[in-house]
Formats: sequence, C-alpha cells, structure tokens
Amino acid sequence: MTEGVFIRKTANYRAWVDEAGIGRIRILRRINFKTLASLFEELHGEIKNRIKEGKVNIVFYISKSLYEEMSVNAKDFLGFCQSCMGIKFELVLIEL
Repeated sequence: MTEGVFIRKTANYRAWVDEAGIGRIRILRRINFKTLASLFEELHGEIKNRIKEGKVNIVFYISKSLYEEMSVNAKDFLGFCQSCMGIKFELVLIEL
C-alpha cells in the first residue's frame, strides 16, 4: 500500500486500485490462468472494500499479441466476470 493506493507489481503484470476505486491490470508478459484468477479475486476484494456499494470497475490492459495468444479459458473467465459477477469490465488492447 502506497498513499492509499493498492499496488501489485511483478515482472509479468502490474495491478492497482486508484483513489477512485477503479482497478487496473496491465499484463506485460504471459501469465497462467491460476495467476489471472487469483489476481482478479484479490483486486475484486480490494475494490469492494473501498467502494462499499455499486459496481466493481476493472480496466484490463493487454497487448494485441498477448490477447491473441490468451487461452479460451482465460477469455471465458473474463466474460464470466463481466456477466455473472457484476463487474464493469473494460478491455484495452495496446499496440506495441
């Protein structure tokens, strides 16, 4: 925790929740499905603690090449998060 902002940094991703309670995940390199699910779980809990009510908002940043390599399970999981968990989910594809 730095200045009230939740941050997780690894060589493969960056995840943070800003002061407005919006979660952001930036994928830098390939990660496995278990890591992705754990990251969403941790970020979701942190956001819920901060906003108390309303929809959880998560912005997911990933390069086009990594998105194209992403497994069907991971893509389905992201769809599940949006449709079944009440998460407002934004996907931003980055050109490198």
